[in-house]
Amino acid sequence: MNACFENRAGFTLIEVLVALGLCALLATAAASATAFAARTERAAARDGEASFLLPALYAAQRLRPDELPATPPGWRVETTTDIVKLSDELLQEWRVVGIRTDDRLLPPFAIRILDETP
Repeated sequence: MNACFENRAGFTLIEVLVALGLCALLATAAASATAFAARTERAAARDGEASFLLPALYAAQRLRPDELPATPPGWRVETTTDIVKLSDELLQEWRVVGIRTDDRLLPPFAIRILDETP
């Protein structure tokens, strides 16, 4: 063997490219994990807001049907009236409160309240 090849220092081009490829894969995995954690945190915050919003909407509906409580930013509350046919051919008016988020992290849902005053 030639002594010139035994004393070489540094990395070859292939070794550098493999190292860069591994760094890119690790950076991609870390970025996707961070994005998933942030999305999960936002969804958990929305769940918490919804758990406080529902009782407030129900209380406002039962006490003052014309006024709804202030909603947190990013929430939409829409009220409509529905006529429901009961089993004995009796029709009743129900107030439907539709709730959804602007960012669509949570699926929209509705609560139905019999339109009676206390």
